Amino acid sequence: MIPKALLFLAFLLLNILVTAQNDSVMYTVGNRLPDGVYVSYEDFRRNAAIVKEQIISKEDKEQLEFVGKVLATATFSYNQNDILHTLESKRCWGYVQNNTFYINYKGDFYRIPVFGFISYLVASVTVVNNGFYDPRFGYMGATTTKEIREFVFNFYDGVLLECTADRADELLSRDKTLFEEYKKIPRRRQKEQMYRYIRKYNDLHPVYFLK
Repeated sequence: MIPKALLFLAFLLLNILVTAQNDSVMYTVGNRLPDGVYVSYEDFRRNAAIVKEQIISKEDKEQLEFVGKVLATATFSYNQNDILHTLESKRCWGYVQNNTFYINYKGDFYRIPVFGFISYLVASVTVVNNGFYDPRFGYMGATTTKEIREFVFNFYDGVLLECTADRADELLSRDKTLFEEYKKIPRRRQKEQMYRYIRKYNDLHPVYFLK
């Protein structure tokens, strides 16, 4: 006879599972998402975008890059419940266009080529080089340069962080079996295999938008 405690635990786990399924929707690559703007990370998690039909613009809404062009301007307006709203483009969290996600990093929007539990992207970063004194020419002022950097973020917190070997280890380690397989690869080859393992992790761990 099955102990009552085990029956209660099984019932509790089943109830949690059913509740989670009712409160969320699994995302798969085949899902077709409407083009639109996510004002905040919370909007993104709920997949509650300002869809392009709501946006007020002179641009042709049939253009494939309509949303991107709208957010390339300083502000944009949209209609919600017959009320006109205007927002600063650079304050928006991101957008989806042609079933591809874009995220805001310091006022510019970057495509997310690898999307899932672990998302990966490349962004252009402004680096400030401190001034220095040269005995021949005197003080040389600070300069800025653009550098390409790799970033990752966890779908469930939305925090964009620079992609390093240690950070990749931290994210992949949540799947013990996959991580052990990854760590068997020689250290010098882990960097080139990291992206493949991020994709494998995402295949094993689908993400869920909140309803």
